[in-house]
Amino acid sequence: MIDMLKDGFVKVNDVNLHYVTEGEGELMLFLHGFPYFWYNWHHQLEEFSKDYRVVAVDMRGYNLSEKPEGIESYEMSTLVEDVRQLIEAFGEKDCTLVAHDWGGAIAWTFAYTHPEYVKNLIMFDAPHPYTFRRELANNPAQREASSYMGFFQQDDSHEILLANDAGRLRKMMTEPGKKKGYLTEADEDKYVDAWTQPDAMKSMLHYYRAISFFPFEEHVQKPLDLKHDMFNAPTLILWGDADSAFENSNLDGLGDYVSDLTIHRFEGVGHAPQHEKPEEVNAYMRAFLKKD
Repeated sequence: MIDMLKDGFVKVNDVNLHYVTEGEGELMLFLHGFPYFWYNWHHQLEEFSKDYRVVAVDMRGYNLSEKPEGIESYEMSTLVEDVRQLIEAFGEKDCTLVAHDWGGAIAWTFAYTHPEYVKNLIMFDAPHPYTFRRELANNPAQREASSYMGFFQQDDSHEILLANDAGRLRKMMTEPGKKKGYLTEADEDKYVDAWTQPDAMKSMLHYYRAISFFPFEEHVQKPLDLKHDMFNAPTLILWGDADSAFENSNLDGLGDYVSDLTIHRFEGVGHAPQHEKPEEVNAYMRAFLKKD
């Protein structure tokens, strides 16, 4: 299937973004997180290209997409505008938006800024902006789990992560996947190749440097500038409850902000259920989308 995907570049918001696509029908747009790239979604692309036009992008700064200089090029308002223009660039007025981690942070903000563009929202291990701020403010376990952000914001963090053939990133992401059996050596090679694209890791970490989550006390005191308090389109959250980055309490109280909400927790699954349990994930997505 991966060899059958068509790839290309589209210019949105003054940046050339690389994407892969397959299938026909309504647009299903996939946004990956850190430190992934479009390949994060290959199991879902194969399944949903049967009856959707699937598009998975390399977010700005990642893999083969353009890598603008300057931290200001990775501010949330800019990333949100990338998504809006992507949907229009593919000739659509709305889409089923599927997102994970950083892609999820952007998707949440997009949904509360441009809800008319989101027909369905499917989120993987990406805490809601309101509940995440609440947990950072009140939950010491979440602050500890998010303490890595301070390191990521350091000027030399990209060099440290790429040292010893990306040893720290391998230990964090690909080695656990290989031990559990859901990532192969070939998968790992694809990720390392994406991480080591010229200027990619520096640009990837600019997402953290621009958002200024750390120090947390300063971040949570800043008001969120979202146009809407409630999101009303059908929303599915697929959540690995053994995610070391996000406390499960981030899911508490979500009904205050999302009116049509379905949550499924994967017991013992880590940060990327779409990798770890692809068949189960695809089945839950199918069942959710049949309600449409």
